[in-house]
Amino acid sequence: MPRSPSDGSTSAAEYVATANSCIPDHLRGRKGIRVNAADPGYTATEINGHSGPQTLTEGTDAIVALATEEPGAGTGRFIDRHGEIAWS
Repeated sequence: MPRSPSDGSTSAAEYVATANSCIPDHLRGRKGIRVNAADPGYTATEINGHSGPQTLTEGTDAIVALATEEPGAGTGRFIDRHGEIAWS
């Protein structure tokens, strides 16, 4: 069952709007093109003074999972390192 973002940061609607604005019109609706979003979570980096509770490896888990999926894995999904998150 997909989860909803619970940390009060960016809403799912904002993620959808941003993702949609990044997709060129000529790619929309083409077969073989999948569009998904990955939330890396609050990850310890130089930008945040290493205050995030996740390691860099944990922060890349969702991105690597999407990048290495089989072609038929689906599209229009929002995931983090623990799995799929509900858009709403």
